[in-house]
Amino acid sequence: MIIVVEGFDQAGKKTQSKLLADFLKTKKKKCKIFSFPDYTTSLGKEIKHYLSGKRKFPPQVIHCLLAANRWEKSKEIIDAISKNYIVIMNRYYQSNLVYGTVNGLNLKWLENLDRDLPKEDLVIVLNVNPSDSFSRKKLKRDRFEKDRIFAQKITGTYRKLAKKFGWHVVNASQSKDRVHHSITQIVLKYMD
Repeated sequence: MIIVVEGFDQAGKKTQSKLLADFLKTKKKKCKIFSFPDYTTSLGKEIKHYLSGKRKFPPQVIHCLLAANRWEKSKEIIDAISKNYIVIMNRYYQSNLVYGTVNGLNLKWLENLDRDLPKEDLVIVLNVNPSDSFSRKKLKRDRFEKDRIFAQKITGTYRKLAKKFGWHVVNASQSKDRVHHSITQIVLKYMD
């Protein structure tokens, strides 16, 4: 099973991915968390340079790099699934769809970049109010995270694509315990 945890910056993706893995372990399930972008790879380092403003790429190039970063890890993802792990994705290709369309790219083109990657069973979007995101993180925001108007477009596009693709949306502006509870209720329905 692949569970994707999505959302804008400071929505709580990393925290909720870990809490979900801990919860699933209490249910005797093996879990592995992948986080994207994965900055430990050579492509991931290029992405980090771009996000920090040290590199400039056209939107098509950065979205290809983001997809290629997931492809770099595809063997590990497939291996984890083959060993009956529940794979939790702290962001996956859904981020590319959201950010790419906001950057003016064609949705079908973006979908094709990741077409043959292992598919998710469940996507949970942590819908954070942009003002909450900005109050949670004051320093070191990357180029996608600095612009408040861009943040509103991203959160709106997450909600729009959630309706289109059947992703679950959780209010991430509430307490982390309430968010975790909402996530576990969704996940348990998929495990029955």
